[in-house]
Amino acid sequence: MSPAARTRTARAPSARRQAPAQPRRPSPAGPRHYLSLKDAVIAPLPVFENLARGMEQTADQRAIMCVSGDAGVGKTFALDVVLAVKPRPARRARLLRLVPRPAPTPLSLRSDLADVLNLEARPKDPGAFDAALREVLAVRDHLLVVDEAQRLDGSCFEYLRYLFDDPYARLAIVLVVGERGQAVLRRQKMLASRTAVLLTVPHLTPADVAEVIPRFHPLWCGADPDALMRLDTRFCHGNFRRWAQATHHTLRLLRQAPARPGAPHPLLEDVLDATFPPRGEP
Repeated sequence: MSPAARTRTARAPSARRQAPAQPRRPSPAGPRHYLSLKDAVIAPLPVFENLARGMEQTADQRAIMCVSGDAGVGKTFALDVVLAVKPRPARRARLLRLVPRPAPTPLSLRSDLADVLNLEARPKDPGAFDAALREVLAVRDHLLVVDEAQRLDGSCFEYLRYLFDDPYARLAIVLVVGERGQAVLRRQKMLASRTAVLLTVPHLTPADVAEVIPRFHPLWCGADPDALMRLDTRFCHGNFRRWAQATHHTLRLLRQAPARPGAPHPLLEDVLDATFPPRGEP
């Protein structure tokens, strides 16, 4: 038997012991509106430009960016819009998207990172596993986007710091949290000196509602501005997710009870009252 054949034979058992690589999830074709709302379009918002600039700075400096905002204001959707065109220099980075499982541990976080990196070799030894992750992160630029980052505890943040601080790692991180998650980030001292950008995604202002909502969906095109303000005050409160819900329910209810020919539809807030709560979280 040749030396090469003996080498292949000797390595075969260890190769069989390696955990199989997890199948990669297909990437979405593009940003998806909440409820997959038909005919909805991407209405331009100032936050898109702010996110693009922040992403460029974060990727250029291989730093950390923190994005916060209330539930439903459109943090993830805005990121999807910006990442679809990848501002420079994030364009050259390999994009990694991660949503931590509930109550994650450093062990589960390492496994999830291996999944998004499509890491084939997953040694049982923790040190060897970490070395394999660091080796992949050193090959090219990586932009890691962690949604729902408020789920991470101190030990998980320390594990991210361990990878981020590797002198050979080519890693930038974007942490996305809800408003209550800001307190979680403030407790992480490791973030203070490593964060290049702190960005809050705001609620829509009345001026935003008047300009953006008629462009968001044909249902609102040409709508009375005063009616839009009433809808926002009563139901949506400047929250984009609630505007998507209001649009979805209005379309459904109007299909169920179409207006008579030549007669206008009833006032939209009256149509919505039956099924869409005017207050509280969606």
